[in-house]
Amino acid sequence: MKRTFTVLLSSMFAGIYCLMPAMGAASAASWQDFQLPSISPAQIQELELPLSPPKAQELTDVAYNFDQTKLNAAKDSFHFLRSYVDYFYLLVKANRGSLQAVSSADNVAGWCVGDAHPENFGVLIQNDGSSLFTMNDVDDSGPCPAVLDLYRLMTSSRLYDPTTRLDKLVQAYAAGLQGQAYATPGPVADMINKSQKKGTAPDPKKVSGNRLVRDGNMQEITAGELAQIKTALASLPQLKLLDAVSTSKVGGGSGGLLRYEVLLDNAGALLHLEFKEEVTPSIYPVAAGQIPAIPQRISTAILMDQGSGASAFFRVVPMSGKYMLIRPRFDGNVGMSLDKQSAQDNTDIIRYEAYVLGKIHSRSVANAGNWSSQVQNIPGSAWENDVSLMTRQFDLKFSQLKGK
Repeated sequence: MKRTFTVLLSSMFAGIYCLMPAMGAASAASWQDFQLPSISPAQIQELELPLSPPKAQELTDVAYNFDQTKLNAAKDSFHFLRSYVDYFYLLVKANRGSLQAVSSADNVAGWCVGDAHPENFGVLIQNDGSSLFTMNDVDDSGPCPAVLDLYRLMTSSRLYDPTTRLDKLVQAYAAGLQGQAYATPGPVADMINKSQKKGTAPDPKKVSGNRLVRDGNMQEITAGELAQIKTALASLPQLKLLDAVSTSKVGGGSGGLLRYEVLLDNAGALLHLEFKEEVTPSIYPVAAGQIPAIPQRISTAILMDQGSGASAFFRVVPMSGKYMLIRPRFDGNVGMSLDKQSAQDNTDIIRYEAYVLGKIHSRSVANAGNWSSQVQNIPGSAWENDVSLMTRQFDLKFSQLKGK
């Protein structure tokens, strides 16, 4: 396609504009007598230019070292986003001026879950035996602008499902902030029922007698590691250690971190715990103030996500110069897997997750009502701008790194 017509019109109107001051006092007859300058076919040919569509706006990239093991494990841009959490926040920091919704609302700080994406929610059994659907990953939590949690949930949801409606996520999030009733989707209710049936026993597929079932990601621990695990468990004297292994996870934001799985006798009942290394949370580029030390940060995150009813087996212990989060691996702690649901179910689940995120934020933002109003007053076009920019960045970067 050529832009001859556009160029001709712009030339003509430029000529008219130049003549208008002299024609201000002219009569109507003067307008009738006015003739546009003639242009020959040769001149038209000279004016023909290739038509170049306007380049879509893109985020400014940042320097980042992408771990190759995580990259190999990422099967699409959704999982790519999950694996490099701090890359997301580094992009946010570098591109604040281009992010309309974020820049208009990042003045309100709260306690962020940090890695809000549709598969980081699930059901956790509480200390009283009840089951709670909430955020089940505390690794990247900390103080930051509350809008960034919602923004990450929006972006990750769009990468998973391009038809995700952002306005519905805002509505659900605002309802959670204000403590309004919200219908629990059928699949979430099923997860809660499943959690109650399974209870606090270990997953039977992971235990054989008094031993943990080994898999390809497990290694036998050393005598030194065994001694450290026993020391870490000293604060739980009622537990008797039966078995322990070291293990690892390849993908996701916590891929590559040190982990141990331990099997214990708890007054005659089997108890499965995980020790998980904790490091600087990925919200560090956008943190609102000083990030607390790991023990305080993790205890605060558990309180924000679960309230005061969290299992007593959650705790942080020092080991070999590291801090390890101990968390229960109850069979009734059921994680979310979107691939097992229908498209409509996933739509309902993600909106409910936005609602739960609002409930979590209501515990930390200074005025949940004002914050709810502020979020809802952000134009839909601003949310669309921000999410489109970030999803495009992760799609492009994933394709570039994967050589697609």
